Amino acid sequence: MNNKLSPWWVTGITDSEGNFSINYNSKSKKISASYKVTQKDHSLIILSDLKSFFNCGNINIDNRKFNTYKYTVSKTSDLINIIIPHFNKYPLVGSKNLDFLDFKRALFLLIERDSDNLNKILLIKSKMNKSRLYEERWNYLNNLTFGLKPEWVQAFIDGEGTFQCRITDVINKEKSYVSVNPTLEIAQNSHDVEVLNGIKNFFGLGYLKPKYNIKSLYESKKSRSVNRLIINQSKIIIDFIDKYSMLTRKHLDYLDWKKILELKSKNMHKTIKGKQDMINLKIGMNRGRLLNSNLLSNYDKLKIVKWSD
Repeated sequence: MNNKLSPWWVTGITDSEGNFSINYNSKSKKISASYKVTQKDHSLIILSDLKSFFNCGNINIDNRKFNTYKYTVSKTSDLINIIIPHFNKYPLVGSKNLDFLDFKRALFLLIERDSDNLNKILLIKSKMNKSRLYEERWNYLNNLTFGLKPEWVQAFIDGEGTFQCRITDVINKEKSYVSVNPTLEIAQNSHDVEVLNGIKNFFGLGYLKPKYNIKSLYESKKSRSVNRLIINQSKIIIDFIDKYSMLTRKHLDYLDWKKILELKSKNMHKTIKGKQDMINLKIGMNRGRLLNSNLLSNYDKLKIVKWSD
């Protein structure tokens, strides 16, 4: 693990796992703001790295049921002097940037300490995050030109990517064989399908699923709520990730995925033992990965409930 994070990696993980929010207590009529990034406990260390990167904020339990933690910056001075300058310099790629821009507007209204600004801030809050219109997000991205940085792509795969492999018995023209189809899949809400298209153009390969005219707002809204970019040209992905390694537990899934490819290259899928070895690797990946020290190596050694300033 390298705790010297790239600024573009920080932006990429925020695009995939981050949130900018304005909070309002109706009883005290007090407004607060926060920047947050969440992770499962097995990848908790990257939250510690984010805290070191920004040199502010806290890490707390986010959801005990799902074993998630959150890195949060809520001190107004830190948001103004550290968080906002970072995302001004290394802007978000997806439509989450709209939430950041509103977040920034609300914060500057907040520090003016003008009572007349309360309604303005609440109006901004009412249109952010889950309340933001689908059309606004879609239109925003369809007017952008993407120039993705590799570290941003690296982090976005860390957040939204999965390494998959279909291993199936196939009979074709009375001949049977074992089909092994490894893919990298990256998911995103359909209103941000242009982000997936930008990653597709970055690699110069892959296809979007489901297939439709992504330049049509009507077809986009009719498609599945989650769209995927599927890349099955494994060499390009291996070359990229060997250079820009995953920083979450997902790197372990990549290593197992790579082992399956190595077994396939040796034609081991044509043997009973080789096929079973590949199936065992697949079962242990993604959701099937057991949370124990043998599988997680050093990724789950950091089990701290709270860091504070």
